[in-house]
Amino acid sequence: RDVVIVPEGPQEVAEVADSLNGLNRALAVSEARQREFLLSVSHELRTPLTSLRGYAEAMADGVVQPDQVASTGAVMVGESERLERIVADLLDLARMGAREVRIDAVATDVGPVLHEAAQVWSDLCAAEGVDFAAELPEPPQRLPTIVTDPVRLRQIVDNLLANALRMTPPGRPIVLAARGARDDGGEELLIEVRDGGPGLTDDDLSVAFEPAELYSRYRGVRQVGSGVGLALVGRLAQRLGGRALAGHAAEGGAAFLIELPLAGPPQVAEQAAAAGGGPRR
Repeated sequence: RDVVIVPEGPQEVAEVADSLNGLNRALAVSEARQREFLLSVSHELRTPLTSLRGYAEAMADGVVQPDQVASTGAVMVGESERLERIVADLLDLARMGAREVRIDAVATDVGPVLHEAAQVWSDLCAAEGVDFAAELPEPPQRLPTIVTDPVRLRQIVDNLLANALRMTPPGRPIVLAARGARDDGGEELLIEVRDGGPGLTDDDLSVAFEPAELYSRYRGVRQVGSGVGLALVGRLAQRLGGRALAGHAAEGGAAFLIELPLAGPPQVAEQAAAAGGGPRR
């Protein structure tokens, strides 16, 4: 490792030397990304752990007054839940790489799923002083029914909104939007989360869903997460038969778009086509 081979001798030998040099460079890049990813995840885990230890020590030392026990306990529960979410995302991300994560695709009315998410995140944003808006069709208008896993769909939306809330300062907006569309590949559902945070550069867009890439670029420069959530979003979108895209938001920050085919993941769509079925509208 870390030895550069000088391509020389017969053409076949020189080509092997070039290939080995290329492999060495690729391994170096891969290992650097792994180190950055571990560093970023360690940072994400350390913050709630430090908070939990501090509150636990305060309670053990009798610093927390009796009338403050309930509120302190609530904070500790919140930090514990944050740790649990990070660990769950890491496990899902690992399973995505091994394609072990289960996808239960069924005909899903996405309207209620997104409206429920909007209600939850509206309250969470209000608590942080962030303006939340939902651009979703109201009854009797409906979003198209899609063959998907509603639990994984909500997971995508929650991760995108959690990332947006982390990046958006008080007084700035976050928008959750959804609509049906049609392209050359057929009908699809588009879900978009836009924010008024610092946004992304053009160069950031292609790596936004890669673990630790944005963390390594902006660590120490501005508020940034580990990238676990966005990486999971990208993998989940693929498993659901769609894709995740990053862009620039009209609100001044970042925009994340999820495109999902109404027919569902490829294997589900093929089964439905063979049976003469498809998603209901």
